[in-house]
Amino acid sequence: MTTETTTAADTMTVEELRTQTRLLADELPGTLRRITLKAGGISVDVEWETAPAAAAAPTPAAALATPPAGLRPAAAPACPDRPAGLVQVTAPLVGTFYQASSPGGEPFVQVGDIVEPGHQLAIIEAMKLLNSITADVRGRVHAVHPQDGEVVEYAQPLFDLVPVD
Repeated sequence: MTTETTTAADTMTVEELRTQTRLLADELPGTLRRITLKAGGISVDVEWETAPAAAAAPTPAAALATPPAGLRPAAAPACPDRPAGLVQVTAPLVGTFYQASSPGGEPFVQVGDIVEPGHQLAIIEAMKLLNSITADVRGRVHAVHPQDGEVVEYAQPLFDLVPVD
């Protein structure tokens, strides 16, 4: 005979997880940079800057004020220079981020460039395999988040694109 034990974490809803995450974000010593929520098995991954935030900077809770799209909330807090409709390209896997096809080579894209769907933005190397990162929308590159050669995590923001017609 088996007995199932249900813990509070097993029965926590996505809304309860979001609420608890907002409470945690309010206690962080700096500005919230990234947050990942998962429902299956419940997981919370939080990254923040430990430098003191400027007085005009949004609070971590403000960054979580809107519910996540599906289970993935916005990866970066809202900020005054963040354009409306911004599309984030995130890492599809863990690996090393490269902005060019060879060391010291010309980057695939730079801030301000216009890209088309399918345009190569970067490469992520994982287990000796080079994985092409491409744009899904036509847009202007607003930001490149990781540094060349930096290890990136799954779902980490790589690029911000502002859609253009």
